[in-house]
Amino acid sequence: MKCLRFDLRRDFSLYLTGELNAEAVKRVEDHLIDCGSCRVRLAQLRNGHRLAQEMPRFTPSRDSWSAIEAAIRDEQQIAARGIRAPKEWRKLALKPGFAFAVIGIAALILSLVVASGRRATGEEPAGHLIADALDLDEFQTVNIANIHENHKPHVMAEGFVSEVGVNDEDGDMRFKLVDELGRPGPFIVCEIIDPFKLKTPPVGSRVRVYGVSRYDGQANHNWYEVHPVLNIEVVHR
Repeated sequence: MKCLRFDLRRDFSLYLTGELNAEAVKRVEDHLIDCGSCRVRLAQLRNGHRLAQEMPRFTPSRDSWSAIEAAIRDEQQIAARGIRAPKEWRKLALKPGFAFAVIGIAALILSLVVASGRRATGEEPAGHLIADALDLDEFQTVNIANIHENHKPHVMAEGFVSEVGVNDEDGDMRFKLVDELGRPGPFIVCEIIDPFKLKTPPVGSRVRVYGVSRYDGQANHNWYEVHPVLNIEVVHR
């Protein structure tokens, strides 16, 4: 089964270049012991890094900036004298290839504007597309109080949202899932990371959370998590 630990996979490049701190390195290496899919992915990245390092480096034969500056000065002098520049651009504009290029650029700009508009209005399709691609039958149903007995990587937990906040370390949204509102525990910490643009459920709502089960043993943590969260369903009762 394909590994969904995107929170660790996004650190693989930094792991290969030695830029991770010791704690992050241990998390990656502990995961690699049991995950063949990520070992293959890391080997592919390592081969890519090695290939990039072995490629010959080329230095430009000369600096072309002087010629560019001279061309700019010539254009400025032509404009100052009121002399029209040659009309080669008109011939270029009449060519079909030029027209297709303009249409392509316009389409690209339009798509970027539409994407920006979706972000501005809070419409994030990426999370929904990923959720639709999941096979929810592959997720093991777990009880919040007994999640420590679970040995499956992909889980579904149901409960009430008691707290919502931001992870101070990476800025990701997270919320706490409990069996009963008004009781501090037992609980599971659920974290939403990129590229899953999922809407954070409000406090007091009852939800089903699908994602990757893990245990956070960092100092002052020592709790079970669903990290990353892959899908959220609101339970109406």
